[in-house]
Amino acid sequence: MLKSKRALPVAGAGFIVLVSFIYSLAGTIAIPVYPIFIKNLFNNPAYAGYFLSFVYFMIFSFILLSIYFLKKFDRWTLMKYSILLSGLSYFVLSLVTSVKELVILEIFRTMAVAVNFVVTGLLIRDHSTRKNISKNEGFYFAIINISFFIGPIIGGYLADAYSISKVFMISSIFPLALFLFLVTKKNPREEVDGVYTNIFSNIKDYFRNKDLALNYITAAGLLSWLTILYVYIPLFMYQNGLNEKTIGIFLACTVIPLIIFEIPITKLRRYVGYRKLFFTGFLLIGLFGAATFFFSDIYIKLLFFILTNLGIAAVEPLKESYFFEVIRKKSDETRFYPIFKTSSDIGHLTGPLIFSTVLLFSNFNVMFLVASIIMIGYGILSLFLKEIKWSLLLNI
Repeated sequence: MLKSKRALPVAGAGFIVLVSFIYSLAGTIAIPVYPIFIKNLFNNPAYAGYFLSFVYFMIFSFILLSIYFLKKFDRWTLMKYSILLSGLSYFVLSLVTSVKELVILEIFRTMAVAVNFVVTGLLIRDHSTRKNISKNEGFYFAIINISFFIGPIIGGYLADAYSISKVFMISSIFPLALFLFLVTKKNPREEVDGVYTNIFSNIKDYFRNKDLALNYITAAGLLSWLTILYVYIPLFMYQNGLNEKTIGIFLACTVIPLIIFEIPITKLRRYVGYRKLFFTGFLLIGLFGAATFFFSDIYIKLLFFILTNLGIAAVEPLKESYFFEVIRKKSDETRFYPIFKTSSDIGHLTGPLIFSTVLLFSNFNVMFLVASIIMIGYGILSLFLKEIKWSLLLNI
């Protein structure tokens, strides 16, 4: 349970959230410049999208393989060294000058991202109960979204004042300093997970459960929309003459609805239920996104894109708590959680594949409209999820 303490927490969900916040600053500072950096290497925004699909395919693969890491090492060890590898990767990224160098580096960076991604969620679950998991997840996403507010502003200003390579170099400071802090702290010793590591059998068993399968698909749908926000809109803005500083400010503004609404929505879930919130969330994303098609003024378009995050706030903090509430066995949580986490990368992978293909044959406005219609489809699909009743959770 998350508790307020005077001293800096060195264990529990609060400490995990603090570590995740500092770690995420590296990525969020790089957000406004990374798509531009890739576009400059490939000289084509659509090809940049395809490359990002490759990146997320690598993360997808390493998330599936993370079950072997969980069998060999305890979770805190994996947390610390994934943070170290991430920091080193961002520093080396500041030195990259060719596509070949970028591809090689991304293999190592995506490994760090994937392992950290899985371990963070499991550690938060370890320090939660079924009754407060949605609350803890909401708190986690709210705090992480603060880094998504701060980071892009810092990254945009640094790129405008110095260069993209300097942004990557400064990004590396946060995970490297965090690693040095963690190795000086004595974390609770945890047992290595004794999990069933037959990946294909785990995948088959996971998708036999209709609710886990539907939750996977809708979670992937949400993450595919995030590629619109964090990849294509920066490219769209850059194409329309807006600089990195403006892109950073815009990206920071997109998370304001998340910071304000995600925690209240996790509390609303016990009265409204998952299905209605998921459906409403995707519907808002689709409607606000589609509205951009009918306006030519770029600033009105950007305002509507900010409003799509009202819908994201209704889905993002609940997709993981729904997973944990459907799962009943502790062993199945470790066994199936890496599979569920690949939904993020399937979304990040399929999003650019679909959206870049649309972009090759049309323009940004048509691509945004197509993406919005797809989001409404995910909302309809979410209505088929099994509802988890609050009264049942009180007895767990």
